[in-house]
Amino acid sequence: MSQTRAVLFDFGGTLFDYETTAPGERVCLIELAHEAGITAEAKDIRHAYRATLKRVFYEYLPQPYYLHRDMFRDALLGTAVHFGVTFTAEQLARYRTNQCQQRKRGFRLRDGVTETLSALSRRGLHLGIVSNIDNDQFSHMMQLSALEPYFDSLLTSEDVHSCKPDQAIFAEALRRAGCLPQEALFVGDSLQQDIAGANRAGMHSVLIWSQSDTDPPHTHAKPQHVIRHIPELLDIVA
Repeated sequence: MSQTRAVLFDFGGTLFDYETTAPGERVCLIELAHEAGITAEAKDIRHAYRATLKRVFYEYLPQPYYLHRDMFRDALLGTAVHFGVTFTAEQLARYRTNQCQQRKRGFRLRDGVTETLSALSRRGLHLGIVSNIDNDQFSHMMQLSALEPYFDSLLTSEDVHSCKPDQAIFAEALRRAGCLPQEALFVGDSLQQDIAGANRAGMHSVLIWSQSDTDPPHTHAKPQHVIRHIPELLDIVA
């Protein structure tokens, strides 16, 4: 491997685990559903939303750019249709406000993130975030994480109008890092977006896979490295 000059990270699911915010997300969903008159059990509402979000995700995935608020809105509206109701604009606005409040309660970084970032920075590496996220949500989540001082560059899909795995966002991240693709590690949790896009860009891909009882599937792009914990990055860079 060429000498590493930059380590670029996805944000959500990588530096923090979505499982820490999932309970609050479920509370918001059920409150929205009940407000709209859905009387189904909570588990059935959650199941319908997960199925709809998965379908909508794959509908959006081929697009080079989209706003994530649109994708999640479509998933919510599709869930409402499943139960024969509609969500009003006012209800959706209250849902988003509730999300922000719930995230403040549950947000937590993965173990060892700040220590790992500090160690990588001491080695003189450029550290960057490259995230598929809208700017308003990114600002909110970065404030919760308190990670901004650790990074040399922050890049969202809305900044460059490109969503991973589209190559424009990777090209801009490399430009900001001032390095060649083979001189950069890209760390992410999504095979379809992070790993596929980084591989195509010629970067060294690292998958964070925290499911201790299973291995990553072989149906998508193959990462060059798989780690279970963020501090394992230090051995890869070394």
